[in-house]
Amino acid sequence: MANTRFDACSPRPKKDGGTFWVKVGTAWVGERGTQIVLDALPIPDAEGRVVINLFEPRDNSGQRQQTQTRQPAELDDEIPGF
Repeated sequence: MANTRFDACSPRPKKDGGTFWVKVGTAWVGERGTQIVLDALPIPDAEGRVVINLFEPRDNSGQRQQTQTRQPAELDDEIPGF
């Protein structure tokens, strides 16, 4: 079964009081749960919380795409030297 892909985004406050969402990674929801791969570390907010929301991916025009399916890269769970 193919996995469902999402953009992992972290909120940042705008000067006008709004919210800007920064893409910090990608998430896949599959049969065994949700895998989140971070490309950047989100910055804690003023209260020290780190928030990540999952959104449907956007196309190049900025519009949300329908959820795509794609297999995540296989991760090597072994720690070198151990």
